[in-house]
Amino acid sequence: MVNIFTEGFPQDEKQMAASHIANEGERKYLLDEIPDYASLINAGLRIPGPIKNNEYLSEIFECGFKDFISNFDIKKRVVWDVATGPEAFAIVNSDAQIVKTAAVKFENENPLGEIFDIDVYIVHGDTLGSLNRKDLHLQPRKCLICDKTAEECIRERNHSVEELQAHISKLINDYKK
Repeated sequence: MVNIFTEGFPQDEKQMAASHIANEGERKYLLDEIPDYASLINAGLRIPGPIKNNEYLSEIFECGFKDFISNFDIKKRVVWDVATGPEAFAIVNSDAQIVKTAAVKFENENPLGEIFDIDVYIVHGDTLGSLNRKDLHLQPRKCLICDKTAEECIRERNHSVEELQAHISKLINDYKK
């Protein structure tokens, strides 16, 4: 089994913070292009530790994101393959509730879905509002390792970075077989 976290450029908190600011800027930039009754998808990967991207993660992200958006009418698509982690934005001609329901199904049922983080936004006037699982009365996101919620395990630090990375490496290796 290949440990996929032996390659890549470690990212620190400063780089991750800059990435979050750039992500928010891209969403604001795309806001004017979102037609009525359309949605904005922002997808990334749930990757613990300092290595956020490498050839394995980039390939998995590209395949998974293409699979996810294949059932939607895409108005615009932007993909970032950067050291802080692959990300994609897509404006889709579909209601946000339909898109978020599909995102949750993908995250829960696709072989690699558990490492994806697919956010869905809806236009409210001149701002974007996030549509989350709670809005649709769905269960919170599960931890990568156990049956607790992801939020609970992150808050309580129930799993080491190494344990989470080993799980993700196994998931990707099993997928590539």
